Amino acid sequence: MDKAGGVTIDMIECSSAELSRQDSRLNLAFKNAMGVLSDESKSSLRGAQRLWIKFRDADCGIYYNLSGGTMDSLSGSGCELSMTKERADALEWLYRNGVE
Repeated sequence: MDKAGGVTIDMIECSSAELSRQDSRLNLAFKNAMGVLSDESKSSLRGAQRLWIKFRDADCGIYYNLSGGTMDSLSGSGCELSMTKERADALEWLYRNGVE
């Protein structure tokens, strides 16, 4: 973001690149967590993850249309980025601590 120099389009590209990295991290953490859980817990996690994705998309969708300006894209992607990072952290914790 420092290299973007306050240029909105560059900031959006930076945020999108980091969101892509965090999304990959999220997918790996989910896969790893599924690998250590019982079948019943896997089913619960799968359902929870589907609901979480719907919630993230709906919640962050609000930010994409707040003002109608160019900063809305940055606000929306920032929301997705922070929520995705937080969820990846939670799934990594589950992987490390959820062995049944």
